[in-house]
Amino acid sequence: MINIKSKITLSLLVLILTGLGVFGITRVSAQDSSNYPSIIQKLAQKFGLKEEDVQAVFNQDKEERHTQMQARFEEQLAQAVTDGKITETQKQLILEKHKELEANRQPWIGMKDKTHEERRAARDAERQELESWAKQNGIDLDYLGGFGHRMGMRGEWMK
Repeated sequence: MINIKSKITLSLLVLILTGLGVFGITRVSAQDSSNYPSIIQKLAQKFGLKEEDVQAVFNQDKEERHTQMQARFEEQLAQAVTDGKITETQKQLILEKHKELEANRQPWIGMKDKTHEERRAARDAERQELESWAKQNGIDLDYLGGFGHRMGMRGEWMK
C-alpha cells in the first residue's frame, strides 16, 4: 500500500516528467537510450522511490505517447483517403508497412558498434527496399511518417 508521502512524491515525479516532456528535454529515442536507466536510478534515489515504480511511470508515459502518435498517424491517413490523395487499399498497405518497420526498428539500436560505413550501407539498403515497395504500390514515402524522415526523406504531409 502506498502512503500519502509516496503518492505525493509519485505525483510530483509525474508532473516533473510531464513538464520535461513538454519542453522537449527528455527526448529519448530508441537509437540513444544509453542514459535512460541512469535517469530512472537517479530519480528513484532522489525521491526515495523504488526503481520499479519509476520505471513503470516511464513505461506508462512512453506507451501513452506511442498510442497518441499512432492515433494521429491513422487520422492523417484517413484524411488523406478522404482528400483523395491515397486509396483505402494504400492506407492499409501503409499501416501494415508502418507496423513492420516499427517491429524491425530494434536492430538499429544494435548498430552502435558498427562503423559509419556499415550503418550507412544498412540504411541505404533499407531505403532502397522501401522505395521499391512504395513505387510498386504507388505510394509517396512521405506517408510513412517518421520512417521516411529517418532515412533522410522529407515531406510536408505530416505536420
